Order: sequence, then structure tokens, then C-alpha cells
Amino acid sequence: MAPQKRHSSQSSRGSSSSSIEWSTPPPSPTKERLPDRFTRPDGTTAHRVPTPSHPHHRTIPFYDNGYPGVSVKDIMNGGCVQDIPEPDFKAGRIKIFLQWPGYDSSDILHAGHSTVNPNTTQELAVVLCNALYKFYLCASRIPPSVESPWALFSRVHLGDIMLTSIHLDAGVWIPEFYVLRK
Repeated sequence: MAPQKRHSSQSSRGSSSSSIEWSTPPPSPTKERLPDRFTRPDGTTAHRVPTPSHPHHRTIPFYDNGYPGVSVKDIMNGGCVQDIPEPDFKAGRIKIFLQWPGYDSSDILHAGHSTVNPNTTQELAVVLCNALYKFYLCASRIPPSVESPWALFSRVHLGDIMLTSIHLDAGVWIPEFYVLRK
């Protein structure tokens, strides 16, 4: 179930596998950090996965039909194309570090580190979702250090996770995830 690449020139109209139909117009794209919790037009509530807060020098947001966040499941199934132009997106090797509450053993932390060289925001979204999938598989073999509402498998499934943005902090890119709850 590895993510599939799509070219950023492919339109998301009609090709997105997102099952959510928005009844209100999407908000204007912004690079500001989203609130800790927000309600989506379909009634689900998105909760930010807590991670240590650091100042961000650069942010790249991800959108689905103009709304903040992309479904990890949709990206992994080849849907949800990122076609919002990112004029200052530059290709280059970037280091990614995934963080998830309760998973801090050295075995899983290694799975959350990778270095990639994406050329488009779509490729970056695919790489991030692939890294999360690898992290998620490692988490299946390691119990969380603390049982919490963020425990992978028992409380949070891959299909419940949204990627909203990635932030540059001290030369390392840290993705920001939200979990959808009804």
C-alpha cells in the first residue's frame, strides 16, 4: 500500500479520491499555522497531533480542493493531487523528522527520519505519507510508551490522519498531522 506518485500538472478535479463533499467555499490558502482543532464542513473535527512547538522559518501547506489538509489514505491511493502553485518551492535534499506522541524509542525514531529530494509539492506529499506509513508499520511492533488518544492502531488508524503542512526548523523539516474524529 505504498503511495503512488502523481504529477503536479494533473488536475485534482474528478481525480481526487476524497469522499468529502464541501458545502461551503474553501478558505483562502494561508501559510499560517492552523488552530489546534477545527471542524471540517463534513462535520468531522480535526485535532492537531501534539509535537514540541518550535518557531518555523518556512511552511509548506497542503490542500484538498482548497481546504487545509490532505488525507494520508487518499495520497497513498494516488488521489488528492497537490495542484496549488508553490512559487517558492525549490527542489533539493531535505531532511524529514516525524514525531508522534508516545513513540520515542530509538527503533521507531529511526523510522521517522529520512532524506528526500522532491521536485513538487505533490512529490513532497507522497514522500511524507510514505514516511508516515513506514513509521506506522514500525509502530505496530512497538507499544507506545504511554497509552493516549494518539496511540497508533488502538486509537488512531492510518485512514484517520491528515497531513496539513511541513515546517522548516533548524535545517530539518517537520510534518504537521491532524487526526480526524467524529
